[in-house]
Formats: sequence, structure tokens, C-alpha cells
Amino acid sequence: MSGNASKRAREIDRATTATALDRAYSDGQMTYEEHRLRIERAVAAVTLSDLRALTDDLQTDVDLPEPPPRHYEPKRRVLYALLAVIVVAVGLTVFLLDSQADDEPILAAVPTSSPTSVVEVADGVTPIVARPFVFDTAAGLDNFRQQYVDRFGSSEVISVSIRLIDQRADIYRFDANRAVEDVAVYGGFDPGPYSSSSLNDAGTFDWMSIDHTLVANVLAGVPESLGNPNAVVDSLTIDNQERPEIEFRTDSGRILYDFAGNPIAVYK
Repeated sequence: MSGNASKRAREIDRATTATALDRAYSDGQMTYEEHRLRIERAVAAVTLSDLRALTDDLQTDVDLPEPPPRHYEPKRRVLYALLAVIVVAVGLTVFLLDSQADDEPILAAVPTSSPTSVVEVADGVTPIVARPFVFDTAAGLDNFRQQYVDRFGSSEVISVSIRLIDQRADIYRFDANRAVEDVAVYGGFDPGPYSSSSLNDAGTFDWMSIDHTLVANVLAGVPESLGNPNAVVDSLTIDNQERPEIEFRTDSGRILYDFAGNPIAVYK
């Protein structure tokens, strides 16, 4: 990447790097705080070198973003061949004009339409467009849940953990062999094994039973409920590990509700 490290990063490059960071965090290669800081830097990265600096010291099996190959100038002999063709074409044109000058006027060819640029895509390649989900509105949460269900065919999950500060999420679920799987989310769904055994005996809940309108309304009122109107909600988690609860965390405290929207506990 050394030659083109200054190339500007695309949204899919940031998403891929974030996935690599999530995998490294779940593998125990970094602390929670290190992971949080690197995710913030990945979201704000401008160039590919900015992204590569975040993963250079990690072990990862994720295909990290690489810059497009450099385009080299044609070899000199190719230029000579092109020049020769142009010279021959000009000479032939002059000869034809001279031979027809006394017979009839030459009608100039007029193009019937403007040329259209065509972008070719290799066979079997599907363009990938990663767009972050919207997590702070009822409609955005409904769309997020529906896309998950469409992808995995089930709404039974262990936990839905959403980081509002960087628009990322993790959905923990049991796979067909009842092994815990962490589905990392940043514009798409990237399932992977969960290395910790802490969720092996966790309870599950039907995500479709959650009223996202209620969640969005409670989210909007969390700062006031904590007595700090300037508080910023960093994350929300919906789970049934010990009891059905929705937890909202801010920079000044956290508050827990049950699935019906009733307060359970406040921590400041």
C-alpha cells in the first residue's frame, strides 16, 4: 500500500476496517477502551493509510482495504505505433479531399448522439455499498431488525447491543449448534464466533416483541430522566441474560427499563 497510501478511503473501507477491529477485540487482542478509540478513528479516517495504521499490529483474517493499482503510462513503442496510425490517417484524409475537390462537396459526418461512458464490472462481481443503519428512530430500528430477520430467518436473539456514538451494533445469537455467534453490524451483517463463554447459558428473547416506538421515545427522554439534559446517550442494549431489560448508557450514568418501558434502576 506504500505507493498509494494517501488515496482517500471509501465508506466500505471504513466498514471493513471496523469489522477487523471487532474481530480483534473479540479475540482479546485489545481492551474495550483501545477498541472504542480505534473504532472512532476508523469512522473519521480520511485516507487508506489512516485505516491501515489502526490494524497494522493486529492478527486478522479480514481482507483489509487496498488502494487501486497504479495506472502506468503506455510503453514508448505503443506511443510510436499510435503516432504512426495518426500520420497515416491524416495523409489518407488529405489525399481523399484532394481527389474529390473537383467533383462534389464533402459532407461532414455529424455524430447522432453523444458518447456514453460505460463502466464495466467483472463477471461474478457484485458491487458492495455499505450504509450505516439509523438506530435512534423507531423507523430506523424497525428497518434494522427486518433486515436482520431477512438475513438470518429468525428473530430469537440473546442480546442486541447498539453503539450510538459510532453507529455500530452487535447482535448475539445461538447458531444451529447452539454456539454463541456475534453478528457485527456496520452497514451490513458479519457473523463470527463469540470467543467468551459468558453467554453460553444466557436467556433469549423474541426481538419482534420489542416495541421500537417505545424504545425511541425512552431514548429521547433518557437525559432528562437522569437529571442531566446535556447528557449524550452512548449506547443501548436489549437483552434477557438475567431479566428482560433495556439499558441506556450515557457519559453521566445509565438507566434500565423493562420491555414495557417501566424504569427498573438508575445509576449515576
